[in-house]
Parts: sequence; structure tokens; C-alpha cells
Amino acid sequence: MKRCTKILASLSFIVSFFITAVSWERDFDFGIKDLCFYHPHTAPLNLNVDWSFFRHIERPTGMTVYVWPQQGEDNYRRFLTHTLSNVTLNLEAGYYDAFVFNQSDSEYSTIEFHNLDDYSKAEARVIQVKSNWFSTKGPDTKVGATPEWLALDCITDIEVTDEMVAKAEEEFLSTLPEANGQNKKREVTKSQNEVGPLVPKSIIKNIDVYVHMENIMFLRSSLGAIGDLAEGCYISTCEPTERMVTHTLESWSLEYDKNENGGVDFYRGSIKASLSTFGLPAGHTGKPEENFLLVKLLLVDNETILQVEFPIGDLLADLNSYNGTKVDENGRPIWPEIHVYWPEPLPEVEPVGGGNGGFDVGVDDWGDEVVTILPML
Repeated sequence: MKRCTKILASLSFIVSFFITAVSWERDFDFGIKDLCFYHPHTAPLNLNVDWSFFRHIERPTGMTVYVWPQQGEDNYRRFLTHTLSNVTLNLEAGYYDAFVFNQSDSEYSTIEFHNLDDYSKAEARVIQVKSNWFSTKGPDTKVGATPEWLALDCITDIEVTDEMVAKAEEEFLSTLPEANGQNKKREVTKSQNEVGPLVPKSIIKNIDVYVHMENIMFLRSSLGAIGDLAEGCYISTCEPTERMVTHTLESWSLEYDKNENGGVDFYRGSIKASLSTFGLPAGHTGKPEENFLLVKLLLVDNETILQVEFPIGDLLADLNSYNGTKVDENGRPIWPEIHVYWPEPLPEVEPVGGGNGGFDVGVDDWGDEVVTILPML
């Protein structure tokens, strides 16, 4: 009987010890799990962003921030947010590089992002497309899509110190209940680690192209292309890449000049088209022959096609200096304009079907092409 009593007492002690141990483990686990969840220890940085130089071009609905550590082989971090003014980055002690752009990279349909695992090599590139009418000059000639608006800014050498991490740990521990079990929290002054502001500006440039001509009443439709423009940009420097693409101009508008009396001059006028681009490629020197503007005209007989190549590299020499920050009196961004002049009056041809002809921005059928390539005067 005594032996059974001893056994029961032992079992009771073991069960009691086990319950107590579990209780201790649970109490201890409360702090350890939180601390391990917090590990590796980080400090919060509030990265501020100012979109004031981009909102008059496009109003972003979100932004993406990429952050790369300068030390070790750790991967980059990607932060997406619909908050445009700032984003909180929780980072370990060390130095970091970062950039911000509007929207998320997955929202772009005509721009692709490459080499995002390497801050110095990260690129944004326009995608390649096929043109129904433009014939490339060789296998190295690419036709680029019209890029969407992209605004960028970069920052280097963001420092997270051990003191900042220690302060963040102290703030975290101050949120835990005190050891006396009274759920009292220590009062700790919150740290404010501010970075920036970053001020994204448009990497995409707009070009307005004007082609002036005489006998413009005989023009039915037009097509155009500008060659040897930058394919993309290096994100860490916001500088254009060396690779080049051609952008086509397929939507034109016509405007007649005014005559001496202020009325419409149906013989003289201009056609206008716009394109968006990453700008001039790296190494551009501003020589006329570095870029060409190809213009093809279909006349009202639906048969005569004229074609001219204008050397315009010198007219684009300052293109990369435009980023949409300069605005007119109405708050609209100022972009560069190119004005070229058709070398001779358009031939006086009979409109197809005997009608009055007229300019059409959407002509798909260019008839049986009889192309006349005019020399520049």
C-alpha cells in the first residue's frame, strides 16, 4: 500500500511538474516567438516621395520601391503601395541603394524590366513590335512600342546603423507586458528615421513632329518613323541605354495655314504627329545623320506615294534634357518640337473617284503604291 502511495505521489509530482513546465514554456515562448519573428533585427525607415514634378503628366495610383543591400549576397526587396507620399522600409543594419517608380512593374504593357537582381544593371526597356508598313533596314533594326509614362528617382548609400536597430528593438520590447504580469508597457520615445524625399521625374520624353508643305490639299494620308532612339534606360542612373529602336508615327492631324486675310489657306499647311520615347541613346553627339525622320505621303488619287528621309539628329540634340518639369502658362508640360519642310509642292493629282479628296487619318488602303523618293534640297 505504501508502495502504491509512493508511486501515485511520484506520478502526481511528474504531472504537476509537466504542467508547470508547459506553463513556463508558454510564458517564455510568448517573448521568444515574438523576438524570433522580429529577427533578423531591423529598423524602420520612412522613405518619402514627392510626385509634384510628375502629376501634371500623369497621376499615379501607386508606386513601387526596390531596395538593394550593398553588402553580402542578399536579394533585393520590393515594396508596393497605393500610398504615394511614403513607404516604410524595415531593414537590417547596413548600406542600401533604392529606386522608386510609378505603378507596379506588372502594370506596364509596353515596358519590360530587366536585371532587377543587380542595382547597377537594372533596366527598363520598351518592348518590340511589328509594323504593318515600316520595313527595317536590317536584322539589328528594331521597332519599339509606344512606352507608357514612367517616372523614376534613385537614392544611394541609405544607412541603417546598429544604433537605429537597437532603438527599434527597444521600442519593440516596450510593447511587451512587464514581468510582473500587470500588462504595463514601458514608455519609450518613438524614433523617426526619415529618408528622402525622392522626386521622380519622367524618363519618357514626348516629341511633336510638324511637316510643312505646299499643295497640302492633295494629301490624303501620311505615315512616319523616327529611327535610332534609345531602347530603354538604366534605372540606377536614369540614363538611356546604348541599344536603339525605331518608333513609328501613324496618327497624324492636319492644319491649314492662315492667308493674308486671316482665312484658311488650303494650299499651305502642316501635318502633326507625336511620339513617346526613352530619348536619345548613350553616346549621341547631335549630328544630323544620327537620326532620321521618314515621312510617307499618300495623295488623294490613292496611288501616288511620296517619301522623304529628313536627317534630324541635330534637331533632337537636347531631347534628353526634357523630363516634363517645364510647363506652359496652362500647366501643361513643354516638350520639344521638330519642324521640317517638304522639299517641293505636292503634285496636283485627281482625287480617286472624282471626289474632292481630303485628309484622312485612318486610311488603311494605300492603293497600288507608286513610291517617289524625293531628294532633300
